[in-house]
Amino acid sequence: MKNRYLKSSVLLAFTIIGFSSCKKDNDEVIEPYTVPATYDFTAANYDASTNRVKMMLELDTYMKTATTVKLDGTKTTNLFNNTNNPFNNAALNTSGVKLSDKTTDAAQFKGNIDLLVSNSQSNDVLASKGTAGYLLRSATSKIVVGADGFEYGQVALKGMMGGLFFKQAMDILSAVPADATIALQQQHWDEAFGYLAIPTDYTPEKDYTVAPLNALVFPAKPALWGGYLAERGKNINAGQVIWDAFRTGRAAIGAKDTKVRDQAITDIQMMWEKLAANAAYAYMNIPQQSANIGNFGTQFHALSEAHGFIASLKYRVKAKSKLSDADYNTMWNIITTNDAYSLVGETGFTKLKQIATILKTTYSLPE
Repeated sequence: MKNRYLKSSVLLAFTIIGFSSCKKDNDEVIEPYTVPATYDFTAANYDASTNRVKMMLELDTYMKTATTVKLDGTKTTNLFNNTNNPFNNAALNTSGVKLSDKTTDAAQFKGNIDLLVSNSQSNDVLASKGTAGYLLRSATSKIVVGADGFEYGQVALKGMMGGLFFKQAMDILSAVPADATIALQQQHWDEAFGYLAIPTDYTPEKDYTVAPLNALVFPAKPALWGGYLAERGKNINAGQVIWDAFRTGRAAIGAKDTKVRDQAITDIQMMWEKLAANAAYAYMNIPQQSANIGNFGTQFHALSEAHGFIASLKYRVKAKSKLSDADYNTMWNIITTNDAYSLVGETGFTKLKQIATILKTTYSLPE
């Protein structure tokens, strides 16, 4: 029985998966079924995960004002906990969900947000080692960093992309009950899809314009992980693989084709993890590029993004992952026990190269 995915989403929509003569181990016949070109499945509902994506986008939009506004810690706390009607999108305030309750290591990421709030109080002070403030990336762009040089808005955003959206999707897919009703399996699957944050008519080849990355453009355009399918995933074909697997697995559930469903789960989990690793690898290399050496704003911005994506890898499905705990701990210790000034100032970028080598070797990443 053919159960691998075709590269073309258009062709895939018209391909019949399974044959009437194909039987599962318990001799139950798998009826022929098709994989649609879009994720417009009957009764699909992922409002809870989509609402959390929108909440994160509003929080991120506010955090990005740190360069011009001294942030209000009460406001960021309300956005994190969905208290006191903090969202501009009024429907989010009464949605019954929040960021904090589904974020693993929530205290850690809330601490990152709190550091950004504190650092924003010095957004008119030029930062230096030991002093929080702003750094220029260009004549028209700047960032706010802490005394250690890290941009905690980026650390928080990318870290929560891992600790909330990636972790929830990995856990949900791992726990899809094989013996549950079709409706319950579909409910789990849809919730995981919502955390990917892409349109139901997503096209991997399409050149989506993601800026401004905020709640006003989602879900018409990809956001968060959905945006990174293109930004840091094209060279590993992440968008095509994950998009095909989500649609194929959802269709397979309806046909009781557990073999194809389980393969789709593995494909999603492994490629999503590889996407996080590929992003971390890219951002670990940017500070080492000759054009960026000495531009602390550019170097520290990239390091801060790498920090968050390395945090995301903590939430991988270890039973399937190629990344060992020892290698993960090595990367995490380097990025959390050294300040940004020391990391970019080290002769030969030894520590940054060590992390990059672990990522490249473990995941067979392209240059």
